[in-house]
Amino acid sequence: MSWYVRRILANSRADNAAVVSGFTVGLFFTLCGLYTFVTILLPTPPGFRPGAVFLIGLTGVGCGLTAMALPWARIPRLVRLAIAPSAMSLIALHNVAAGNDAFRYGMFFFLVFLWLGLCEPRGTSLKMSPYLAAAYLTPLIAEGATGSDLASISYTLPLYLTVGEVLAWRTERVRRLQNRLRQLAEHDSLTGLPNRAVFTSALRAHCATPDPVAVLFLDLDGFKQINDRLGHAAGDDVLVKVAGALRGHTRAGYGDLPCRLAGDEFVLLLPGTDLDAAHTVAGQLVQRLGQLRAADGRPIRGSVGVAGGRGMDAERLLATADQAMYAAKQAKAAGRTVA
Repeated sequence: MSWYVRRILANSRADNAAVVSGFTVGLFFTLCGLYTFVTILLPTPPGFRPGAVFLIGLTGVGCGLTAMALPWARIPRLVRLAIAPSAMSLIALHNVAAGNDAFRYGMFFFLVFLWLGLCEPRGTSLKMSPYLAAAYLTPLIAEGATGSDLASISYTLPLYLTVGEVLAWRTERVRRLQNRLRQLAEHDSLTGLPNRAVFTSALRAHCATPDPVAVLFLDLDGFKQINDRLGHAAGDDVLVKVAGALRGHTRAGYGDLPCRLAGDEFVLLLPGTDLDAAHTVAGQLVQRLGQLRAADGRPIRGSVGVAGGRGMDAERLLATADQAMYAAKQAKAAGRTVA
């Protein structure tokens, strides 16, 4: 039980789109199943079968509670989308068991398309229209429903599809805006590198593990003079070139993270890396910087401090790398030193 509760709590707080979608449909299933129990106590139409309705409600609650805890991030999208036809089939059974009142249970279909619109891409609701038409009409036709009941499909189907597609369009716009705001909040606008907040969070996470972690702290030499002599546009160009050099020294599969802290200060986080390997990366970075040129053709130079270890405090590790960088700047020892 504790595992189940932890899974539900984790899914309810997740940002992953697949997890949000799966958790939402599970919540809808659960609420609809619970409401189905309530309908047994309300005035009912002829042909209402309380036992069958109770079993359908129980199925809805069981499916919902299961869906809320599933690891949706690892489940293929087609499996998740198969829930929509399954849900509409369950609604059709519900309609048969509850007396075939098309107007009474039409809102359950609405919730299916509310979920699709909120959690799935545009066009998904339209693809579900054949299932909607079949699930809506089949019970009515089988039970000889009135022409008025059958005619209700003429406005319910377009309404459900419109709601689903409009919500999907709106959700897509909101998601794009959220992604843009996240990009602005987490990345430096000039270089496109992750900023200090992202670096600090990643460094703390890696320092909390038993694996080694190293930090390279880079500060450009004479950057103020470049700005004063050539202008801020030339200084910005230097920063962009240095950012490119840092990106070029990220190792595939290691999770290396280059960041711009502020001004002409950059860092490169090297997870799972001991000091010897960090020295090698630092030497390569210094060599690459020497190949870069400012607008006047002069080489771009920088000092790199290296620090690393296991189980270190994140702030202490960064401060050690910072001190090593200043030692390198003062010693002029090939632009780097080791702490």
